[in-house]
Amino acid sequence: MSVDVDAVTFELYGLRPGEFTAARDAYVARARREKDTAAAAAIGRLRKPTLGVWAANLLARSRPDQAEALLRLGLELRRAHRELDGRQLRALSHEQHQVIGALVREAEQLAAGAGERLRDAALREIEEILRRVLADDEAARQWASGCMAKAPTGVVGFDGLEPEPGAAPPPTAPAPPPAAPAPRRTAPAPARTAPASVPAPARTAGGREDAAARRAAEERRAERAAAREQAADAAAALHGADRRLAEAAAERDRAEGDADALRDELTALQPRVDAAREAKRLHRQAEQAQTKARRTAESAARRLEELDGSEG
Repeated sequence: MSVDVDAVTFELYGLRPGEFTAARDAYVARARREKDTAAAAAIGRLRKPTLGVWAANLLARSRPDQAEALLRLGLELRRAHRELDGRQLRALSHEQHQVIGALVREAEQLAAGAGERLRDAALREIEEILRRVLADDEAARQWASGCMAKAPTGVVGFDGLEPEPGAAPPPTAPAPPPAAPAPRRTAPAPARTAPASVPAPARTAGGREDAAARRAAEERRAERAAAREQAADAAAALHGADRRLAEAAAERDRAEGDADALRDELTALQPRVDAAREAKRLHRQAEQAQTKARRTAESAARRLEELDGSEG
């Protein structure tokens, strides 16, 4: 009877990290006994999750309603990014921070209930996983399965979500057209025949209102331009920080994977180490027995010589 790899995978990633390796190796041994080499190889490739990844899996398994709500929020956020819907993005971003904070606390409580205390590094890893779940379809599928093996790599954010064809930022309301100026009244002809200068006609009340409206519109445009520039600078800084964080997380994952592999190798070599120690112990006992036997033989030979000499 073949081993159900999917069922085994689901079971293993529900175990606490400290229980993972022994249970996985037991399933590998069982698959080999049943001559199911494909299942043995597939199960043997499963890697032990970190404490943060395990807690994120536990959250997805234990709180399916909250997990589904986070997935829906991710769909809405990705749609808003593609459609360049600024108003929706602002509302959803505020909701995103609240939801992720609540889910991280929920994961911490679930882990404590299972006997694991999460430190700051594990809590940060859970937060990073949930942010990637919001931004990336594949990460969302991995997490929702409850069988995530390691934290998704890449930049935390919505980079790569290109706007849909034809999408454009919502247009700003155009400034109202200026009202038609009131007809100018010509000043009465002066009594003098050669005036020194002709004064400019006075600006009417309607003209002053038009100028004020134009100045206000220009100020609003300048403010929007400055805000866009600040937002672009902040996004660039966030992108750089996210990239550095992703690189550090990838390096950490590689180091943890190497450590897991070395621990697995040590576990596999332990019986041979124990056998070598036992052989060394038996060798010492044999040496001691040989030394004792040599001394006994030498003593017997001397006694025999003494007896032969006395008879002669």
